[in-house]
Amino acid sequence: MGALARALEASRQHRGTESVRREARTEVDMSDWAERPPRRGPTVQTLDELVAEADRFFRAQLPADWVAAIDRNDVDALAAARRTVDPDELWARIAAGGYVTPTWATEHGGLGVSPKAGAAIARALARYKVPRFNNPVGVDLVGPAILRWGTDEQKQRYLRPIAAYEEIWCQLFSEPGAGSDLAGLATRAVRDGDTWVIRGQKVWTSLGDIASFGILLARTEPDVPKHHGITAFLLPMDLPGVTVRPLRQITGDAEFCEVFIDDARIDDSMRLGPVDDGWRVAVSVLMSERQSIAGSGASLPGTVAGRSVQALIQRHAPVIDASLRQRLAQAYIEDRLVSMTNQRAAARRRAGQPAGPEASVTKLFFSEHTQRLQNLALDLEGPAAQAWPEDDRWLKSTVWAFLRVRSKTIAGGTSEVQRNILGERVLGLPREPEVDRSVPWSEVRRS
Repeated sequence: MGALARALEASRQHRGTESVRREARTEVDMSDWAERPPRRGPTVQTLDELVAEADRFFRAQLPADWVAAIDRNDVDALAAARRTVDPDELWARIAAGGYVTPTWATEHGGLGVSPKAGAAIARALARYKVPRFNNPVGVDLVGPAILRWGTDEQKQRYLRPIAAYEEIWCQLFSEPGAGSDLAGLATRAVRDGDTWVIRGQKVWTSLGDIASFGILLARTEPDVPKHHGITAFLLPMDLPGVTVRPLRQITGDAEFCEVFIDDARIDDSMRLGPVDDGWRVAVSVLMSERQSIAGSGASLPGTVAGRSVQALIQRHAPVIDASLRQRLAQAYIEDRLVSMTNQRAAARRRAGQPAGPEASVTKLFFSEHTQRLQNLALDLEGPAAQAWPEDDRWLKSTVWAFLRVRSKTIAGGTSEVQRNILGERVLGLPREPEVDRSVPWSEVRRS
C-alpha cells in the first residue's frame, strides 16, 4: 500500500460523528517539489497517436483480468476485478503518467496537450470504468484557480502534488448562513503583520476529512458591500484550530463535512489573489465547478454519479413498456444535447474566448437531466429496485445513485440560482431586488 493509500485509509478509520482534530503543521516545505524534474509527455504528433499511447498506458496499469473483462464487456468479471484493486493506488499510477491533468504544462505535472486532446484522453480512460476519483476539487477547481491567480511559488508548490494525486483538496466556500448567497459569508480573516488569523464555520465540504488543503473564502474587510472585502486563501487542513466533522447523508455515506476554524493562523504567502478581491477568484472557481458538474468531456471518470444512458440501453433494450421506452429515448436526446453544448463551450475555450453562459445552461439542464435519468434507471428495474440480493452490485449501485443525485440541483449552485443567472445575463431580464447589495456587509442584518 502506497503513502497516499495509507493516508486515506488512516483518515477513513477516523471518520464518524465525532470531530476530527488535525495535528499541527508549522510550515509548508516547498523544497521537495521544487527539486523534482518535470514529467515528459508521450512523444506523439497526432490526436489519434496520443489517444492510442494513452490507451496502451491505461491497459498497462490495470490488471489483465480487468482489461479482459472490458474487452469482453463482462460486467460480472469486471466487478470481481475491481474488488482486487485499491482505487487510490490505481489513480496514483495513472497520475504518474500525467493523465490526471493532461492539459497542464509538463512542469506542473501534466502533458501539455490541448483541451481537445485532454477530452479525448478522458474518454479513452472512461472506457475502462476506473473507480471514483477522490480529488475532483484539486484537479477541476483549485488547479485552474492557482494557474490563473497563483504566484510562481504557489504554482511550483501545489500543482504537481495535485497532478500526482498526492494531495487531496476541498472547497471551503459555503457556510450555514451563506449558501446560495455566497457573497454574504461571515468567516473572518484579520491581518496580523505577515499572517492572517481566521475564524468561522464552513459546511457541505466534500472530502474535508481526507483533504490536505482547502481553498477558503474569508471576509477581510467588513465595512464594504458584501461582494467586496473577500479574500481567497489556501488553508492547510491540519492547522491548529481547524476541526472537521463528517455529515451523514441520505445514502448512508459521509462525503460532506462541516469545518470549524478557531483562530487558525496562516502566512500571507497562502493568500490566493489580491486582498479584498477574492470574489473574482470565487467566480472563476464556481464557473469551473459548474462546468465539471455539467459532465464536460474532460471530466474524470467517477466524478459524475449515476447510470449512463448507454448503460441503460445496453441492459434493458428493447424496452416493451411504451412509457418507459419514450423516457429512455428522451434521455438519449438530452444526453446528446449536453454533449453538444459542452463541445460549444470547449470550442470557445480553444478560441481564447471568455466563458459564456454555457456553464450555467449546462449545469441547470444536466442536474435535472441526471435526476430524471436515475429515476428512469430505478423504474426500469421495477420491483427489483425495492429489494435485491446483497451481491447484486448493479441494483445496489443503481439505488445508491438514485439517492445520491438528489443533491445535484443544489450542489454547485441551485437550479433557482442558475435560472436567475440565465434570466439576467442571457435573456436580459431585470435583476431581482437585493436590498443589501450596496450596503456595507457589517450593516446587513443577519440571523
